Amino acid sequence: MSELSAQEAFEIGSLYSRYNLCSDLGDPDGYADCFTEDGVLELMPHELRIAGRAALHEHKVRDLATRQGYRRHWNGNLLLERRDDGSVRGRCYLMAFNGPSGELPAIGDCGVYEDDIVRDGASWRFRRRQLTMDASTWTRK
Repeated sequence: MSELSAQEAFEIGSLYSRYNLCSDLGDPDGYADCFTEDGVLELMPHELRIAGRAALHEHKVRDLATRQGYRRHWNGNLLLERRDDGSVRGRCYLMAFNGPSGELPAIGDCGVYEDDIVRDGASWRFRRRQLTMDASTWTRK
């Protein structure tokens, strides 16, 4: 595996931030745009697999409709490694918080992302995200 440039690492780090902010602040278009057209999100151990940008958009619309209060994602220990084919393996920890408006949140989720990231035109996007939860309050609706 070869090193990423500082610019590439910054751009991919921004992808992680954009994903979290779009998810938390209610932007299904921006959320889905973080993935390639055929991108996949897998959530374990829920055995949930969502494939394609349109399905990811609809997933986020449904998710937003079930929320009460606010949600905040926090990623830590981001590790990026370029593969021989030019794609990037990304891994990080997830902590997600849920809270009623005006109150401090409680931990809602804890897990690990394992990502396959590719250059898609001028942008980096997730080709595949697998989130393995250590524990979660999220339920499949």
